[in-house]
Amino acid sequence: MKKFTPILLLTISLLIFSGCGSKNYNVGGLKMPSFSEKRLDPNLKTVKELKVKTSMSKVALEWQPIKDKHIAGYRIFRGDNQNGYKLIKTIKDRYQSHFVDKNLNPGIKYIYKVSAYTDDGRVSNVSTARTARTENKLTTPILIKASKGYPNRVKIIWRLHPDKITRAYIVERKAKGADWEKVSTLSDRLTVEYIDKDVKPAQIYSYRIRAKSYENIISKPSNEVQGYSKKLPNTITWVKATDNRARLINVIWKDTNNPKNISGYNIYSSPLKNSMFSLAGTSKTTKFTDKFNSDGNKRYYKITAVDKDGLESLKSETAATLGATVGASRGPVIELATVRENTIYLKWNDPDKKARKFTIVKKYWDGWRSKKVKIIDFKSTKFTDKKIKPDTKYTYYIISIDKHGIESMPSKEVILSINPK
Repeated sequence: MKKFTPILLLTISLLIFSGCGSKNYNVGGLKMPSFSEKRLDPNLKTVKELKVKTSMSKVALEWQPIKDKHIAGYRIFRGDNQNGYKLIKTIKDRYQSHFVDKNLNPGIKYIYKVSAYTDDGRVSNVSTARTARTENKLTTPILIKASKGYPNRVKIIWRLHPDKITRAYIVERKAKGADWEKVSTLSDRLTVEYIDKDVKPAQIYSYRIRAKSYENIISKPSNEVQGYSKKLPNTITWVKATDNRARLINVIWKDTNNPKNISGYNIYSSPLKNSMFSLAGTSKTTKFTDKFNSDGNKRYYKITAVDKDGLESLKSETAATLGATVGASRGPVIELATVRENTIYLKWNDPDKKARKFTIVKKYWDGWRSKKVKIIDFKSTKFTDKKIKPDTKYTYYIISIDKHGIESMPSKEVILSINPK
């Protein structure tokens, strides 16, 4: 019994230090890991001078390679306080003497042991255990402030991160009632500002940043700061446009913005009430004249204010205002057209009551050519024509002219003639 006890303890020690296999066996009532097909050979040389170096997510191992032709390579075991030991790597080259364990958690203690093995399935005793603690997590960045009132942007600044292993900053943003979202990654530790241009006017946003190391370790988020961009100018809601001017429309409006903050106004027009608005012009004052080359035009108008930073008030929230130029009237109606005693008599009325004068147009065939005569600036609604010849057809129509000089549509034509004697 005295001989069995030391052997049992030695077996337990070697098996524990050699890592976990794929099966468990009972030894004296204790569950012990096996090496499956591998068996312990205490006569094999063990790995000496195991050294460790650490970063936040990696542990580098270094040892003296064993100069024995029977050694085929090495088995590396990692353990911690929670999960015990585990075989993490089999190195199939006895000359190799370095290994890097990656993707580890920061600030954690790990324990490593290495054993040698042969091609015929024997393993050596494990090396002396070496403890390695990965470096602590990145320091949390410190945000200083976010801008308030910049046009179409929010600028945030922060303190330079003290850890030189920092290679980038991750900028996160959250609008009210929304989740955090990543808006940018800045790949330079010396960068200490970010300008967010994808913002809505006057909307408040919360910002925070995280540091990112060269090993892709990401810090906890910084403190939060809030910022917002400049408010747009107030919407122009009171607009008037004329409908009684010839070939022009005068547009006026009222502005509730502080005049010191406004650089001018944009005037948009469209022939339709709810679409196809385009820029018709600009103005430094609260009035605008839209000119035309024809009569009877109709336009809908929307006005926007532009501040000194180039921010424009919302056009979509402005109701369209209708304006129009004076159009041509319907034209005279000829009531009487007759011939008496070699004289033609015409009489007409102006149904629109806009005429200030009339133009009488007379057409006829003069032997070998067609002739057209205009009697202009005629003020009466009666006309007597004695300059006529027998056996000739005369065609007449009347055009009225209003106070703006706009000609009406022509009246219907009348055809008269004198029979030969």
